Amino acid sequence: SHVKAFQLRNLKKFELLEKLEEFKKELSGLRISKAIGNSAKNSKIHSVRKNIARVLTVYNQKKKDEVRKQYEHKKQKPYNLRKKLTKKRRLMLTDKQKSLMHTR
Repeated sequence: SHVKAFQLRNLKKFELLEKLEEFKKELSGLRISKAIGNSAKNSKIHSVRKNIARVLTVYNQKKKDEVRKQYEHKKQKPYNLRKKLTKKRRLMLTDKQKSLMHTR
């Protein structure tokens, strides 16, 4: 049974880390049983790996949101927190720059 991302978003950071450890232990147990030769739970490895990915995704999103809040009202932000724009949009003049340009 896989975990839904919206359920994970309601958890706190330390709870997410606990879930992650839980899934990692489960995965190692499944890998050991696969190596021994018990093929009953081989298909569960896939879902556990996906659960780990979901937990990590939500955890990293939460971390990034916290950093975003710190830089919210600052003039300069790190590149990875800036808006993702097309090259054309990034290079476009700001309104202030446009007003400073003189017309011929």
